[in-house]
Amino acid sequence: MIKDSFAAYLLLPLSNEYGESRTKKVLTSVGNAFKSSFFYGLLRAYLYRGYGVLSCGLTAFFNAVLGLFGKLCDKVMPVLENSFFFRFVHFIVSKKTVFLCILTAYPFTDLIIRKTAGVLAGPWDELYFFAMLLLLVFDFAYNHKGRKYVTSPLNIPVLIFLAVMFGCYFVVSPDRTIGFEGMRAVCEYIFWFYLVLKLCDSDEIAKDLCICLFVVLSIMALHGIYQYIVAAPMPASWVDHNEAGVRTRVYSILTSPNVLGGLFTLTIPIGVGLFLEETAKVKKALYGFFLLCMCAALVFTFSRGAWMGFMVAVIVFVLFYNPKLLAPVIILAVLAAFLVPEVGNRISYMLSADYIESSMNGGRLIRWIDGLKVWSYGKLTGVGLGHFGGAVAINHGMQYLVADEYMETFYMDNYYLKTMIETGVVGLIAFVFLMYQVFLNSVRAVKLSAEHKYLKIGIMSGLFGIIVHNLVENIFEVPLMSTEFWIFAAVLMSFWYRAAVNKKQTN
Repeated sequence: MIKDSFAAYLLLPLSNEYGESRTKKVLTSVGNAFKSSFFYGLLRAYLYRGYGVLSCGLTAFFNAVLGLFGKLCDKVMPVLENSFFFRFVHFIVSKKTVFLCILTAYPFTDLIIRKTAGVLAGPWDELYFFAMLLLLVFDFAYNHKGRKYVTSPLNIPVLIFLAVMFGCYFVVSPDRTIGFEGMRAVCEYIFWFYLVLKLCDSDEIAKDLCICLFVVLSIMALHGIYQYIVAAPMPASWVDHNEAGVRTRVYSILTSPNVLGGLFTLTIPIGVGLFLEETAKVKKALYGFFLLCMCAALVFTFSRGAWMGFMVAVIVFVLFYNPKLLAPVIILAVLAAFLVPEVGNRISYMLSADYIESSMNGGRLIRWIDGLKVWSYGKLTGVGLGHFGGAVAINHGMQYLVADEYMETFYMDNYYLKTMIETGVVGLIAFVFLMYQVFLNSVRAVKLSAEHKYLKIGIMSGLFGIIVHNLVENIFEVPLMSTEFWIFAAVLMSFWYRAAVNKKQTN
């Protein structure tokens, strides 16, 4: 049938001509030369081994730096060991788990600081980052014997992404101030990955951070259920005027039910991991109870994007835990849509003609279409970081002339599309590559050792749920969500590092 088609009639002569052409010979020669090149060897080694060739140079460099710093500490520390400063700093270093938990409890930490810290409320997370950086320096100074540079297979992908964002800033920034602010919003919170990776140096600390997040979200889940019971007030824009049956959407102490839903998407799989690994009956029962509370609160956010991310996270978890449970889980999800009318109504409305019409009149669909129009003015490298589709652009009142009309910027409700508009195809490829590497190396961390297997599966599933959620929300635009994502990416990679070291030592 294909041979007799009109397409074959057109393409077969071209194919035959190409097969005998000089162009094919040139391209074949170039391809063979590339496969024999040193660069291809490095690229192949990196893509197939993940951790290895490209990171070896950095690892060697930082190990050398740490060695020199360790020698300096050996000379300085004996002089200071009897001082008050020495004892005070040693006490602070011994409590690093507490300081990591303060960061992990970001929703409450942010709320308390913003209500009490006055002018420090805005930059508190930046100041805390530098304080934790000092903590890392002192931690190494006290415990540097035999200590090596903590690496992971995510170090290079993260570095590549940061380099691309810096490059996009220098190449395309119509307004340097806005561009720098936009670059900061994209890149700043990723640096938590490197810091937490270095400080989370034991399985006990890693598990403590997981428990801390679980406790925080358990409290927020109870608060969310209370909000649903009393029908807490919400802005009318949170529900389409054609949509019926939604009394309220819960948001706890946050300002968005979508963000709360994203937090549950990350936390519930981690909680399931804690539940499966717990042996004490009372603790196991508590984990189970609060997991049910979180699931209920997730439903009450009525965030379809969070539901989508959560279902993907559940599927990933089940596939790695026991694939035989996949069919029952899917059946249970379908039953939930039928048994809970509000859930079924919200999903069915999304598939209706009314939703399409509403979405094309100020909703997601028209935003995506308009965003693509703006992207057409800078397909390769975008219109500039911070210049469209996010909080920075909105704060600066950015406008674009599209089809003889000025278009005011808006939230894209799709972080991938927002990235492509601001940084072009180059930035989108870098971001997708980074997210792919996060998931790929999460799988590697799970498979490398059997220790804390369920907890690692939970973290991996939660991270992937957030990656999917970003398809319909600007989740990484929220400092809270970006910070939590990279904290637990670092926690998972810290599991990988210790397992890799133990495996190397046993071999």
